[in-house]
Amino acid sequence: MKISNLVAALFAIVAPLVAPEDLRYKNHQVVKFNVTSDEQVATLKGANFDIWTHSGIHQGIIEARVPAGTNLDSLNIPYMILIKDLQQIVDKERAQMEENSIPLHQALLSGVAVDLSASTIFSDWQSYETLCAFIASLPGVTPYGSIGSTYLGQDTLAYKFGSGPQSIVYHGGIHAREWISPATVAYLTNEIVSNTTLTNAFTFYVLPVANPDGYNYTRAADGDRYQRKNMQPNPGSTCIGTDPNRNFNNHWSDPGASNDVCADDYYGPAAFSTPEALNIANFVQNLGNVISYVDFHSYSELFMFPNGYTCSGQVADYATLEKGSQLAVDAIQAVNGEVFANGPICTTIYQASGSSIDYTYNNLGVKYSYAIELRPNANAASGDSGFNPDVSAIPLSGAEITAGMNAVWGYIASLQNSGTITTTKASTSATKGTTTTTTTTTKGTTTITTTTKGTTTTTTTTKKTTTSVSCSHSECTSGVALKTTCSACAKAVCANDSYCCLTAWDSQCVSEVDTYCTTVNC
Repeated sequence: MKISNLVAALFAIVAPLVAPEDLRYKNHQVVKFNVTSDEQVATLKGANFDIWTHSGIHQGIIEARVPAGTNLDSLNIPYMILIKDLQQIVDKERAQMEENSIPLHQALLSGVAVDLSASTIFSDWQSYETLCAFIASLPGVTPYGSIGSTYLGQDTLAYKFGSGPQSIVYHGGIHAREWISPATVAYLTNEIVSNTTLTNAFTFYVLPVANPDGYNYTRAADGDRYQRKNMQPNPGSTCIGTDPNRNFNNHWSDPGASNDVCADDYYGPAAFSTPEALNIANFVQNLGNVISYVDFHSYSELFMFPNGYTCSGQVADYATLEKGSQLAVDAIQAVNGEVFANGPICTTIYQASGSSIDYTYNNLGVKYSYAIELRPNANAASGDSGFNPDVSAIPLSGAEITAGMNAVWGYIASLQNSGTITTTKASTSATKGTTTTTTTTTKGTTTITTTTKGTTTTTTTTKKTTTSVSCSHSECTSGVALKTTCSACAKAVCANDSYCCLTAWDSQCVSEVDTYCTTVNC
């Protein structure tokens, strides 16, 4: 496809992507450590290595970037060197980009008509602007606009497609260096837009890159390829950034994140101090009818759900979340043979507080909240893996993740059609600070628990249930407006939460009950 000069002009010009060679990673190594105890995990974390996988004793593997000259034998932990000189991998990526994605990006910004075909887009690591232009060019996709600005003033753009009564939000790139995440999100979107089963069931909102500042910085030749965080400065420190995925207001600053401003999982000076986290939280909150939220990461091949902040107990929706994730990993394996593990974040990878999906699930009531770690597997033997997969991995990752998301979102749609799905909407807005709101719904009873600096307030409301009112199948399908001829039936369905969870009789309930009444004598 070609993009017009008008569309190209909408994108802001960013820092140049070509600059003198940066040799900061000369002779740095990527090493796989085989760990068998918490003490060994603590040793590696205490060595101030750049930890690439945090799976620890859950999987027995930790991969890390270690500086040149490190005496690995002195650690007394079995290891294997995966990459001997990381700078060679960075240089290889840069050379590829200078031939392909960088000229495409520059042409796009200059207003020249460019090739936005899938074969072009998925042949290299594309810029934020190029990924946005590609998604905007897809059939049925309309710009939603900006969900908010980043610290550096970059718009975080979202795009919308589908016409279903409930919404799905997904994004890549909340961690800057995880390039395969935005690429896979673009590939997935290219496939999902033509899946009428899903687009009729849901309205989708996609954020190509949730942390544009950080992503742009990793692509800049004078930037840092392995920046994970955003680009907010930390007063009194030369270390840049806060981890947006430790900055959400759910168990913010609890164990599972760091108070060290130089740590890659630094949780920030306050909950929602990062625009990136606050923008996402407010966006999902304001949509109000979100049934699924998916946050794509790399790497380790994991399909996870809440909770991350604690390894104790299970969330209320564990059974359906686990089933959805199992359907997904089975579908993923059927494509390329990749074996993804699935389960709660804390017991599958590591303890993580202040994460996006803990917030969307526990605070906003988004039932199907998932975090996915894409390929490669942490057991990769050697070569340019980790955060530097070859570009040939883009279509492989895209195809397997498309299969996985078709499976889990199809499962959610089937529950919607059978009348067993419910959603919950929290009543508070995301703001900077330390207030935590948890909303749960069980058989028509909604409990909202709000905790602010140690003070907890619980409000419980029970919705009146009505089961005696009914109407005939013929009335529901007679062609007359449902709200007029079948309101008694529909009100009964809405009231007892057996099909739609809304407290008010409205157009969404009409649509859902219409589907219900065409197949069931309500």
